[in-house]
Amino acid sequence: MFTVGLREFRSLFTSIRSILIIAVLFGVTVGAARLVRQFEAPLQELGLGQDAYVMGLMLLLILAAPLFVTSLSHSIVNKEIDTRTIRFLATKTSRSNIILGKFIGSFLFWSVCITVALLLIIPFSKSFSVLNLIQAIIFVSYFIGLTLFLSTIISKPSLSMFLGIIISIALPVLGLWSTGTDNLFIKTLGYVTPYFYYMQEENDHYYTYFVAFFPILFIVLSLFIFRKRDL
Repeated sequence: MFTVGLREFRSLFTSIRSILIIAVLFGVTVGAARLVRQFEAPLQELGLGQDAYVMGLMLLLILAAPLFVTSLSHSIVNKEIDTRTIRFLATKTSRSNIILGKFIGSFLFWSVCITVALLLIIPFSKSFSVLNLIQAIIFVSYFIGLTLFLSTIISKPSLSMFLGIIISIALPVLGLWSTGTDNLFIKTLGYVTPYFYYMQEENDHYYTYFVAFFPILFIVLSLFIFRKRDL
């Protein structure tokens, strides 16, 4: 499991994509923070004035994390099936270890990217919040699990990429829409997105930890399906 995870982590982190993602996270975070600073007075009334840079990072993740994760990991499982390297992996370890390893590798990659981005903004923010780091990682883990699940049930990488892009655009729209509408159907759908839990009042930040349930659910479903399919 950890061997598969390390292999996946290396394939993601040794590419130019990791540098680009960290650069985007850092650049957009700083830019968004400057925009947030224009509303410093009302933010201070809410107790958020000193967290503009973290808010900038979270704003970026809320809007772009689905697309970031999908673009990098849409073929995390089906690529192995399409190239038939999955048969070699299956002779070395169990199917469960393959799925868990894939998730761990992708999870570690994004955890490192977010951590580095937060470290790079310390000279600007003058602080580092472990709580915000955990919340950001939990948010991204939702989409890691969802992408893993899609790549498990869809055999063609091109199709998983197409559907992944559609979902990565639709989820933020649906999730944010559900937080501001009285439509019962849309509001109910919003409960299965992380946006409902992250849009609660600051004092209700514990809601964000409920999102950790969804990656676990996606992993369990992926394990069940992957064990049944032919390689």
